[in-house]
Amino acid sequence: MLAETDLNGVLRWRAENDPDGVPYTFLKGFQGSEFTSGQSLTNHELLVRSKALAARIQEGAKPGDRTLILNQPGLDYIVGVFASMLAGTVAVPAYPPEQTRLNRGLERIRGVADDARPSCVLVDDATAAAVGDALRAALPEARWIDSTAADPELEDAWREPGTGSADLAVLQYTSGSTGHPKGVMLSHGNLMRNLRAGRDAYGIEGRMDGVFWIPPYHDMGLIGGILMTLFCGGRARLFAPFAFLRYPLRWVRAMSEFGSYVSAAPNFAYEMAARAGRDAPEEVARLDLSGWQVAISGAEPVHWKTLEEFSSIFAPAGFRRDAFHPSYGLAENTLVVTGRPCGRSVVRLDAGELERHRVRETAPGPTARTVVGCGTGADPEQRVEIVDPWTGLRCAEDTIGEIWVSGGSVALGYWNRPEETESTFRASIGGVDGPFLRTGDLGFLRDGELFVTGRSKDLVIVRGRNHYPQDLERTAEAAHPGVRSGRCVALSADHEGADELVVAVEGPPAADERVRAEIAEAIRAAIGEQHGIAVHAVAFVPRGGIRRTSSGKLRRSAVRASYLAHEYVSHTPSRAPYTAPRDAIERTVAAIWSSVLAVERVGIHDQFFELGGDSLKAVRLLARLNASEGYTLTLSDVASAHTVEEFADVVRRRGGRSAIAAQDIQIDLG
Repeated sequence: MLAETDLNGVLRWRAENDPDGVPYTFLKGFQGSEFTSGQSLTNHELLVRSKALAARIQEGAKPGDRTLILNQPGLDYIVGVFASMLAGTVAVPAYPPEQTRLNRGLERIRGVADDARPSCVLVDDATAAAVGDALRAALPEARWIDSTAADPELEDAWREPGTGSADLAVLQYTSGSTGHPKGVMLSHGNLMRNLRAGRDAYGIEGRMDGVFWIPPYHDMGLIGGILMTLFCGGRARLFAPFAFLRYPLRWVRAMSEFGSYVSAAPNFAYEMAARAGRDAPEEVARLDLSGWQVAISGAEPVHWKTLEEFSSIFAPAGFRRDAFHPSYGLAENTLVVTGRPCGRSVVRLDAGELERHRVRETAPGPTARTVVGCGTGADPEQRVEIVDPWTGLRCAEDTIGEIWVSGGSVALGYWNRPEETESTFRASIGGVDGPFLRTGDLGFLRDGELFVTGRSKDLVIVRGRNHYPQDLERTAEAAHPGVRSGRCVALSADHEGADELVVAVEGPPAADERVRAEIAEAIRAAIGEQHGIAVHAVAFVPRGGIRRTSSGKLRRSAVRASYLAHEYVSHTPSRAPYTAPRDAIERTVAAIWSSVLAVERVGIHDQFFELGGDSLKAVRLLARLNASEGYTLTLSDVASAHTVEEFADVVRRRGGRSAIAAQDIQIDLG
């Protein structure tokens, strides 16, 4: 039984006791859903490369300094994480610049860098070219290290840092406001405790054979995939998020081909894979998913419909419904909070009672809301309580409250944020029982199982991507002079079973329909370009309708309740008069837009984001163009070319027979 107390000890133990074991294989070559090439690391090679790179880091860093990791997803990224910890520094996994959301990658990296103040930055050729002089100028004292060029002979220069369980291992930055991301401080002890909890909760001791495409800078990808594999002595096949997005069946194909036991992904990924499988039944019939025993769904709300559809579509391939492990977790608790399987746990709640924070079961129907159980506590010594967020007292049975957590997995706090650390990580029930982590999420317990019903925080989550409302609101306010500052609220609302973005604004009178249309179109275009997300509706609120608390904070939940009660007039997208494509390129672009967006008869003046486009659909659009025509295009082209006509012009200028640059794609899981 592994008895190490920190991840550095785990790495050395694996290299000494199983040097030829292969923990990681990164799949790179693809032909349809098949994998044609890959690169692997043995435990011994991982230790040697990590110690060599750690020696480079130690040349200019002292224990406790931060190491910013900006490599592309792959084996070099993994080596960078372990090298940072072996050097005694704190790993700061970050988004590689070319893989960030539209127009905002470097801004977010600057925010992380400004907060963490790293002493060194790990890059590869692609990221070194992308960050440019601006980021380098913002970090004048940081050393920039090409992590791909560390000489293995430097291993002998590595110095033991004397790391212990209480030392910081990782700053896991959450998807906060662009300029002010928050770094969650995870110690080696936090990670080891949560890895043990996850291993035992999912029953993967001795069976950790997985496939993961989730980014290595996301907590589920880094901790649940990469670190868990080494901790368990297992094996992981990894590939880039872009490869999954282009062809979702690659994920399930890999599970079949390698006979893998476990994988994890957000709800939207299972939804995408189910849709792809429904369209390719012949390929599904060739799969063998009987070995897939643990299918973890987390990182965003778990939808019962998605679990049922995925199970039904892949049942002919041997996938079983009881393989699903709906889970709940967050970076502030390292990763997993609950995840032990509890069968087919689901409750149907009366929607009206739910709004009043009361749990009342009802029969299936239009007024019922189905909530999926997320299992019991992963760590038997961990406490999960449901607390009234206003009084700080335990909630009565069948009452919805805020989810509070205590235990060894709870992080040390937020980096350089003492006040937020105190309010979030030092809560107490009744002023005496604590400390607890306040998760900001709402739910209830039944027979020890956690059911998550929503968020007390105002985070807007659409297709697995986290958006802070203030960022969206700021963009909307700048989009048109008719939107008053501080009189705008971004919220998510269910539409046909999926969360969609709604922007509520105090706008002109209803009689001025022309200006309202201009405002709505400007907001859609600006949010689409800057955030890569489609605005389902712009709701116009009467003057004074955007309510605030006595301290001046926006009452977003009140605005959302009024929207759901149909108190506002919503402006849905209006399409330009149809103008037919004029040549072959415009016809190709229009046809692919029509297919990807599920919109009939797309004209040359129609706009991508106004037709419901978002960053995931943009990836599918580019993949289709590349597959059918071989064009060299990026997500930036979609952002800058609003209409079919403009996009066709880009195609004419940029056309060529080569693949889309994968480094321009990023998927944000929050």
